[in-house]
Amino acid sequence: MQILVDVMGGDQPPEELVRGGVEIGRLREMEICFAGDGRQIDHAIRSCGERPGRRFHILPCSQVISMQDAPVRSVREKSDSSMVRGLRELRNGTVAAFVSPGNTGAVVAASLLVLGRVRGIPRPAILAPIPTLAGQDLHLLDAGANADCHAEHLLHFARMGSAYAREVVGVDAPRVGLLNIGEEASKGSRLMIKSYTLLEAECPGFRGNIEPHEMLEQRPVDIVVSDGLIGNICLKSIEGGVSAVTGLLRRSIKSSAAAKLGALFMRSVFRDLRYTLSYRERGGAPLLGVNGVVVIAHGRSDAHAIRNAIDSARREVEAGLTECIARTVPPAEVADGI
Repeated sequence: MQILVDVMGGDQPPEELVRGGVEIGRLREMEICFAGDGRQIDHAIRSCGERPGRRFHILPCSQVISMQDAPVRSVREKSDSSMVRGLRELRNGTVAAFVSPGNTGAVVAASLLVLGRVRGIPRPAILAPIPTLAGQDLHLLDAGANADCHAEHLLHFARMGSAYAREVVGVDAPRVGLLNIGEEASKGSRLMIKSYTLLEAECPGFRGNIEPHEMLEQRPVDIVVSDGLIGNICLKSIEGGVSAVTGLLRRSIKSSAAAKLGALFMRSVFRDLRYTLSYRERGGAPLLGVNGVVVIAHGRSDAHAIRNAIDSARREVEAGLTECIARTVPPAEVADGI
Protein backbone atom coordinates (compact mmCIF):
# COMPACT_ATOMS: atom_id res chain seq x y z
CA MET A 1 0.00 0.00 0.00
CA GLN A 2 1.24 3.49 -0.87
CA ILE A 3 -0.31 6.63 0.65
CA LEU A 4 0.36 10.11 -0.69
CA VAL A 5 0.79 13.13 1.59
CA ASP A 6 0.51 16.74 0.46
CA VAL A 7 3.25 18.38 2.56
CA MET A 8 2.94 21.93 1.21
CA GLY A 9 -0.47 23.23 2.25
CA GLY A 10 -0.37 23.19 6.05
CA ASP A 11 0.97 25.53 8.71
CA GLN A 12 4.01 23.37 9.46
CA PRO A 13 7.07 23.15 7.16
CA PRO A 14 7.42 20.14 4.82
CA GLU A 15 10.26 18.74 6.94
CA GLU A 16 7.92 18.28 9.91
CA LEU A 17 5.28 16.45 7.87
CA VAL A 18 7.84 14.26 6.11
CA ARG A 19 9.17 13.19 9.50
CA GLY A 20 5.70 12.00 10.52
CA GLY A 21 5.28 10.17 7.22
CA VAL A 22 8.62 8.41 7.59
CA GLU A 23 7.74 7.34 11.15
CA ILE A 24 4.43 5.73 10.18
CA GLY A 25 5.94 4.25 7.02
CA ARG A 26 8.53 2.44 9.11
CA LEU A 27 6.00 1.35 11.72
CA ARG A 28 3.43 -0.02 9.26
CA GLU A 29 5.98 -1.11 6.65
CA MET A 30 4.15 0.75 3.90
CA GLU A 31 5.21 3.15 1.18
CA ILE A 32 4.68 6.90 1.50
CA CYS A 33 4.79 9.39 -1.36
CA PHE A 34 5.34 13.05 -0.49
CA ALA A 35 4.00 15.70 -2.89
CA GLY A 36 5.55 19.16 -2.93
CA ASP A 37 8.90 20.89 -3.32
CA GLY A 38 11.26 18.13 -4.46
CA ARG A 39 14.41 19.57 -2.91
CA GLN A 40 12.88 20.15 0.50
CA ILE A 41 11.32 16.70 0.55
CA ASP A 42 14.54 14.99 -0.55
CA HIS A 43 16.48 16.75 2.20
CA ALA A 44 13.82 15.90 4.79
CA ILE A 45 13.77 12.20 3.86
CA ARG A 46 17.57 12.00 4.08
CA SER A 47 17.52 13.85 7.42
CA CYS A 48 15.39 10.97 8.73
CA GLY A 49 18.07 8.47 7.71
CA GLU A 50 16.23 7.24 4.60
CA ARG A 51 16.85 7.48 0.89
CA PRO A 52 14.18 8.51 -1.63
CA GLY A 53 13.00 5.80 -3.99
CA ARG A 54 12.90 2.85 -1.64
CA ARG A 55 9.93 3.05 0.69
CA PHE A 56 9.63 6.81 0.51
CA HIS A 57 8.94 8.58 -2.77
CA ILE A 58 8.76 12.15 -4.07
CA LEU A 59 6.16 13.72 -6.36
CA PRO A 60 7.79 17.07 -7.28
CA CYS A 61 5.33 19.93 -7.76
CA SER A 62 5.93 23.57 -8.66
CA GLN A 63 2.79 25.14 -7.14
CA VAL A 64 1.15 25.39 -3.72
CA ILE A 65 -2.48 26.02 -2.80
CA SER A 66 -2.37 28.15 0.34
CA MET A 67 -4.92 28.57 3.12
CA GLN A 68 -5.81 32.00 1.70
CA ASP A 69 -6.48 30.83 -1.87
CA ALA A 70 -10.05 30.70 -3.21
CA PRO A 71 -10.81 26.94 -3.35
CA VAL A 72 -12.33 26.39 -6.81
CA ARG A 73 -10.26 29.02 -8.57
CA SER A 74 -6.96 27.81 -7.11
CA VAL A 75 -7.71 24.19 -8.01
CA ARG A 76 -8.38 25.18 -11.62
CA GLU A 77 -5.43 27.56 -11.94
CA LYS A 78 -2.81 25.59 -10.01
CA SER A 79 -2.80 22.30 -11.88
CA ASP A 80 0.78 21.55 -10.79
CA SER A 81 0.04 22.04 -7.09
CA SER A 82 0.80 19.26 -4.63
CA MET A 83 -2.91 18.95 -3.87
CA VAL A 84 -4.14 18.56 -7.44
CA ARG A 85 -1.22 16.37 -8.54
CA GLY A 86 -1.67 14.16 -5.49
CA LEU A 87 -5.36 13.61 -6.15
CA ARG A 88 -4.58 12.75 -9.77
CA GLU A 89 -2.26 10.03 -8.53
CA LEU A 90 -5.13 8.69 -6.43
CA ARG A 91 -7.52 8.79 -9.39
CA ASN A 92 -4.98 6.95 -11.56
CA GLY A 93 -4.55 4.22 -8.96
CA THR A 94 -0.85 4.96 -8.31
CA VAL A 95 -1.57 5.49 -4.60
CA ALA A 96 -4.25 4.08 -2.31
CA ALA A 97 -5.12 7.24 -0.36
CA PHE A 98 -4.50 10.98 -0.17
CA VAL A 99 -3.79 13.00 3.01
CA SER A 100 -3.56 16.79 3.24
CA PRO A 101 -3.42 19.36 6.06
CA GLY A 102 -4.13 22.08 3.51
CA ASN A 103 -7.03 24.37 2.61
CA THR A 104 -10.17 22.35 3.47
CA GLY A 105 -12.35 24.01 0.84
CA ALA A 106 -9.72 23.37 -1.80
CA VAL A 107 -9.39 19.70 -0.81
CA VAL A 108 -13.16 19.28 -1.16
CA ALA A 109 -13.27 21.13 -4.49
CA ALA A 110 -10.26 19.30 -5.90
CA SER A 111 -11.62 15.92 -4.79
CA LEU A 112 -14.90 16.60 -6.58
CA LEU A 113 -13.21 17.87 -9.74
CA VAL A 114 -10.48 15.22 -9.93
CA LEU A 115 -12.04 12.14 -8.32
CA GLY A 116 -15.76 12.73 -8.72
CA ARG A 117 -18.53 11.47 -6.45
CA VAL A 118 -19.48 7.92 -5.63
CA ARG A 119 -22.48 7.01 -7.79
CA GLY A 120 -25.69 7.85 -5.97
CA ILE A 121 -24.07 10.33 -3.56
CA PRO A 122 -25.28 13.89 -4.29
CA ARG A 123 -22.82 15.58 -1.87
CA PRO A 124 -19.63 14.49 -0.12
CA ALA A 125 -19.32 15.14 3.63
CA ILE A 126 -16.51 15.64 6.13
CA LEU A 127 -16.70 13.23 9.07
CA ALA A 128 -15.15 14.61 12.27
CA PRO A 129 -14.40 12.56 15.42
CA ILE A 130 -15.68 14.15 18.65
CA PRO A 131 -14.30 13.09 22.08
CA THR A 132 -16.94 12.23 24.70
CA LEU A 133 -17.17 11.57 28.44
CA ALA A 134 -18.05 7.98 27.58
CA GLY A 135 -14.45 7.48 26.49
CA GLN A 136 -15.37 6.59 22.91
CA ASP A 137 -15.45 9.06 20.04
CA LEU A 138 -18.68 10.08 18.38
CA HIS A 139 -18.60 11.04 14.68
CA LEU A 140 -20.20 14.16 13.24
CA LEU A 141 -20.96 14.81 9.57
CA ASP A 142 -21.11 17.07 7.71
CA ALA A 143 -18.40 19.09 9.48
CA GLY A 144 -18.08 21.78 6.83
CA ALA A 145 -18.20 20.61 3.21
CA ASN A 146 -21.79 21.80 2.50
CA ALA A 147 -23.29 24.98 3.93
CA ASP A 148 -26.65 24.48 2.19
CA CYS A 149 -28.32 21.08 2.24
CA HIS A 150 -31.58 19.30 1.48
CA ALA A 151 -33.05 16.62 3.72
CA GLU A 152 -32.02 13.98 1.17
CA HIS A 153 -28.40 15.03 1.63
CA LEU A 154 -28.62 14.39 5.37
CA LEU A 155 -30.06 10.94 4.67
CA HIS A 156 -27.02 10.15 2.54
CA PHE A 157 -24.74 11.53 5.28
CA ALA A 158 -26.40 9.12 7.72
CA ARG A 159 -25.83 6.17 5.38
CA MET A 160 -22.20 7.08 4.74
CA GLY A 161 -21.54 7.67 8.44
CA SER A 162 -23.12 4.33 9.28
CA ALA A 163 -20.90 2.62 6.71
CA TYR A 164 -17.85 4.25 8.31
CA ALA A 165 -18.93 3.18 11.81
CA ARG A 166 -19.43 -0.43 10.67
CA GLU A 167 -16.40 -0.90 8.46
CA VAL A 168 -13.74 1.26 10.15
CA VAL A 169 -14.80 1.62 13.80
CA GLY A 170 -16.39 -1.84 14.10
CA VAL A 171 -19.90 -0.90 15.30
CA ASP A 172 -22.31 -3.67 14.29
CA ALA A 173 -25.50 -1.59 14.35
CA PRO A 174 -24.65 2.13 14.24
CA ARG A 175 -27.06 4.53 15.96
CA VAL A 176 -27.74 7.81 14.15
CA GLY A 177 -28.93 11.13 15.57
CA LEU A 178 -29.92 14.45 14.01
CA LEU A 179 -28.21 17.51 15.51
CA ASN A 180 -30.98 19.89 16.60
CA ILE A 181 -32.15 22.33 19.30
CA GLY A 182 -34.54 19.91 21.02
CA GLU A 183 -35.66 16.30 21.20
CA GLU A 184 -39.14 16.75 19.73
CA ALA A 185 -39.68 15.93 16.06
CA SER A 186 -41.30 19.34 15.54
CA LYS A 187 -38.24 21.31 16.72
CA GLY A 188 -35.88 23.23 14.47
CA SER A 189 -35.96 24.66 10.96
CA ARG A 190 -37.94 23.30 8.04
CA LEU A 191 -34.81 21.42 6.98
CA MET A 192 -34.53 19.76 10.39
CA ILE A 193 -38.23 18.81 10.51
CA LYS A 194 -38.15 17.32 7.01
CA SER A 195 -34.84 15.56 7.73
CA TYR A 196 -36.30 14.02 10.88
CA THR A 197 -39.26 12.60 8.94
CA LEU A 198 -37.02 11.23 6.18
CA LEU A 199 -34.48 9.69 8.55
CA GLU A 200 -37.21 8.10 10.65
CA ALA A 201 -38.61 6.42 7.53
CA GLU A 202 -35.40 5.49 5.70
CA CYS A 203 -32.60 5.08 8.28
CA PRO A 204 -32.91 1.89 10.41
CA GLY A 205 -30.54 3.16 13.11
CA PHE A 206 -32.16 6.57 13.57
CA ARG A 207 -32.64 7.53 17.24
CA GLY A 208 -34.15 11.01 16.85
CA ASN A 209 -32.85 14.52 17.57
CA ILE A 210 -29.65 15.03 19.53
CA GLU A 211 -28.77 18.25 21.36
CA PRO A 212 -25.11 19.38 21.36
CA HIS A 213 -24.53 18.80 25.09
CA GLU A 214 -25.76 15.20 24.75
CA MET A 215 -23.04 14.49 22.21
CA LEU A 216 -20.29 15.11 24.76
CA GLU A 217 -21.96 14.06 28.01
CA GLN A 218 -24.04 11.00 27.12
CA ARG A 219 -22.97 9.81 23.65
CA PRO A 220 -26.48 8.44 22.90
CA VAL A 221 -25.56 7.66 19.26
CA ASP A 222 -22.54 6.73 17.16
CA ILE A 223 -23.17 9.11 14.24
CA VAL A 224 -24.61 12.64 14.32
CA VAL A 225 -25.72 14.23 11.04
CA SER A 226 -26.15 17.90 10.24
CA ASP A 227 -25.75 20.33 7.38
CA GLY A 228 -22.18 21.58 7.03
CA LEU A 229 -22.88 25.05 8.41
CA ILE A 230 -24.32 23.91 11.74
CA GLY A 231 -21.88 21.00 11.92
CA ASN A 232 -18.85 23.23 11.45
CA ILE A 233 -20.12 25.77 13.99
CA CYS A 234 -20.67 22.95 16.48
CA LEU A 235 -17.18 21.53 15.87
CA LYS A 236 -15.44 24.89 16.22
CA SER A 237 -17.46 25.72 19.34
CA ILE A 238 -16.25 22.49 20.93
CA GLU A 239 -12.65 23.26 19.94
CA GLY A 240 -12.96 26.79 21.34
CA GLY A 241 -14.51 25.53 24.55
CA VAL A 242 -11.69 23.06 25.06
CA SER A 243 -9.09 25.80 24.47
CA ALA A 244 -10.87 28.16 26.86
CA VAL A 245 -11.10 25.58 29.67
CA THR A 246 -7.44 24.66 29.15
CA GLY A 247 -6.47 28.32 29.36
CA LEU A 248 -8.48 28.83 32.54
CA LEU A 249 -6.81 25.83 34.15
CA ARG A 250 -3.35 27.15 33.29
CA ARG A 251 -4.19 30.58 34.69
CA SER A 252 -5.64 29.10 37.88
CA ILE A 253 -2.63 26.84 38.41
CA LYS A 254 -0.26 29.81 38.13
CA SER A 255 -2.32 31.88 40.59
CA SER A 256 -0.84 30.44 43.80
CA ALA A 257 1.83 28.15 45.18
CA ALA A 258 -0.84 25.77 46.51
CA ALA A 259 -2.37 25.47 43.05
CA LYS A 260 1.04 24.74 41.53
CA LEU A 261 1.68 22.06 44.14
CA GLY A 262 -1.72 20.48 43.49
CA ALA A 263 -1.03 20.49 39.77
CA LEU A 264 2.12 18.42 40.36
CA PHE A 265 0.02 15.65 41.89
CA MET A 266 -2.44 15.81 39.00
CA ARG A 267 0.05 15.69 36.15
CA SER A 268 -1.11 12.25 35.03
CA VAL A 269 -4.74 13.46 35.03
CA PHE A 270 -3.87 16.49 32.89
CA ARG A 271 -1.83 14.27 30.56
CA ASP A 272 -4.77 11.91 30.06
CA LEU A 273 -7.10 14.86 29.47
CA ARG A 274 -4.76 16.38 26.91
CA TYR A 275 -4.52 13.03 25.13
CA THR A 276 -8.31 12.59 25.07
CA LEU A 277 -9.06 16.05 23.69
CA SER A 278 -6.15 16.52 21.29
CA TYR A 279 -6.78 16.64 17.54
CA ARG A 280 -3.23 15.29 17.14
CA GLU A 281 -4.35 11.88 18.37
CA ARG A 282 -7.20 11.63 15.85
CA GLY A 283 -5.14 12.70 12.86
CA GLY A 284 -7.75 13.83 10.41
CA ALA A 285 -11.28 13.80 9.07
CA PRO A 286 -12.20 11.60 6.09
CA LEU A 287 -14.06 13.14 3.16
CA LEU A 288 -16.81 10.61 2.47
CA GLY A 289 -18.65 10.27 -0.83
CA VAL A 290 -15.80 10.81 -3.34
CA ASN A 291 -14.16 8.11 -5.43
CA GLY A 292 -11.16 7.48 -3.25
CA VAL A 293 -9.89 7.66 0.33
CA VAL A 294 -9.22 11.31 1.18
CA VAL A 295 -8.28 12.43 4.70
CA ILE A 296 -8.23 16.12 5.64
CA ALA A 297 -5.75 16.68 8.46
CA HIS A 298 -5.80 19.67 10.80
CA GLY A 299 -4.03 22.71 9.34
CA ARG A 300 -1.71 22.85 12.36
CA SER A 301 -0.75 19.17 12.06
CA ASP A 302 2.77 18.35 13.20
CA ALA A 303 4.66 15.07 12.68
CA HIS A 304 2.59 13.24 15.29
CA ALA A 305 -0.74 14.41 13.90
CA ILE A 306 0.13 13.67 10.27
CA ARG A 307 1.36 10.24 11.31
CA ASN A 308 -2.07 9.51 12.79
CA ALA A 309 -3.83 10.96 9.75
CA ILE A 310 -1.90 8.60 7.49
CA ASP A 311 -2.75 5.71 9.78
CA SER A 312 -6.44 6.66 9.59
CA ALA A 313 -6.21 6.60 5.80
CA ARG A 314 -4.59 3.16 5.96
CA ARG A 315 -7.46 1.77 8.05
CA GLU A 316 -10.03 3.17 5.63
CA VAL A 317 -8.27 1.61 2.65
CA GLU A 318 -8.01 -1.75 4.39
CA ALA A 319 -11.70 -1.60 5.29
CA GLY A 320 -12.63 -0.94 1.66
CA LEU A 321 -14.65 2.07 2.79
CA THR A 322 -15.18 3.66 -0.62
CA GLU A 323 -16.34 0.38 -2.12
CA CYS A 324 -18.62 -0.22 0.87
CA ILE A 325 -20.28 3.17 0.43
CA ALA A 326 -20.73 2.48 -3.27
CA ARG A 327 -22.40 -0.87 -2.49
CA THR A 328 -24.62 0.10 0.38
CA VAL A 329 -25.81 3.60 -0.46
CA PRO A 330 -28.60 3.43 -3.07
CA PRO A 331 -28.89 6.18 -5.69
CA ALA A 332 -31.66 8.65 -4.94
CA GLU A 333 -33.15 11.71 -6.53
CA VAL A 334 -32.35 14.94 -4.71
CA ALA A 335 -35.34 17.25 -4.41
CA ASP A 336 -35.02 20.69 -5.99
CA GLY A 337 -36.35 22.39 -2.89
CA ILE A 338 -37.43 21.88 0.68
